[in-house]
Amino acid sequence: MPSRPYSYPTTRDPPRASPVLKAVAPSPAAAAVPLAAEPDDAEVEVEVERQRRNGGAAALEGLVVGSYCHDVLLRGGRVVGETLGGAAAFVSNVLDAASPVEASFAVVSKVGTDFAYASAPTPARHPPLLCPSPTTSFHVHFTDDAASAHAPDRQLRRVHACDPIYPADLPDRGFAYGLAVGVAGEVLPETLERMIRLCRAVLVDAQALIRAFDSEAKGGSVHHVALEGTPYARLLPRVAFLKASSEEAPYVGLESARRRCCVIVTEGRDGCRLYWDGGEAHVAPFPALQVDPTGAGDSFLAGFATGLLWGLSATDAALLGNFFGAAAVSQVGVPTFHPKMLQAVKQILDDKAIKRPCTCINGNMFTFQRSDMHDGLHTSLQEAARLMMCEQKQTSPSTDNGDISSMNELTSLSSSTPRPS
Repeated sequence: MPSRPYSYPTTRDPPRASPVLKAVAPSPAAAAVPLAAEPDDAEVEVEVERQRRNGGAAALEGLVVGSYCHDVLLRGGRVVGETLGGAAAFVSNVLDAASPVEASFAVVSKVGTDFAYASAPTPARHPPLLCPSPTTSFHVHFTDDAASAHAPDRQLRRVHACDPIYPADLPDRGFAYGLAVGVAGEVLPETLERMIRLCRAVLVDAQALIRAFDSEAKGGSVHHVALEGTPYARLLPRVAFLKASSEEAPYVGLESARRRCCVIVTEGRDGCRLYWDGGEAHVAPFPALQVDPTGAGDSFLAGFATGLLWGLSATDAALLGNFFGAAAVSQVGVPTFHPKMLQAVKQILDDKAIKRPCTCINGNMFTFQRSDMHDGLHTSLQEAARLMMCEQKQTSPSTDNGDISSMNELTSLSSSTPRPS
């Protein structure tokens, strides 16, 4: 019988009133799609409605589902570092850092007794469920070849897989939003379906749906399968947003998927694109000094969700996703964000986003058109990105982000542009 999870909301200041908590009717000209609530789960619907009426922090509580991992980094066949990995680690890192003060979230993740980051210098801050099986582990093989969007500069091998996350592992209450961020097959189809019932809106990383793995005996190579051939395909109309890298997009079936939900394709140095039924938008990137691309896509998705929580439209929120995707590649493993940079970003969002809410994560509609402050938001975040790069140049790679071993050797992998994955 799977063990029950605990809820670990973030510790924040007392909640304050926010226009994000009220449903905002989009203009007739704005493109919008209904949220992905499951109408027949009456108890959850009643609870979510009660939370929204009360206007408390629970009305913006999220659910993150995905496991922590051990990432072993190799170059030329040699181990050059070991670090905390897994989408849950990168996603919770951004949500902890940048969410509005009235927002909180729970993390459902699984690890084995061999988990090495319960008490590391920067540990997994949201305790996972403990299983008898070993912690999921990936070997990340870096290459010296020039990378492109469809030929990445790293290869993944899953060498251990922890137990999957079962529907019974999820809390029995409603959430404003959910993030399904599996990396190793841990988010089962029935678990995603349960998330959809629990959450007003669900955002999904495509890698949770289309990754397949060779057996450990065959090296655990990671490859992709077509989404339409998986049990997840039937759930797509009940998903609000599906994020895919440009490498994953051909397996998603873009033209079909965009008619059922909004698809976001990250394009590394070129930013990202949003596709929905009847429209699309390109969102500009941000500069970064790349050290390790691992976790950039996870950080993008968390930044995007954070933008929605601040009241941004989907296209405006993608700017914040691009910003945190770029921030993630500047460090090895789960990044540490400089307090001055975070303060600047929150001030930008407090000045611009909350005063002009055009999306409600807990209402009835999402809007996609960029707002009239989109360009100003991009300019302001660019300044924060430059601040981040200046701080990075003043410090050398170190182990203060929780790595077990030195990362100095990986600085030779750096480039001048980010590559979200």
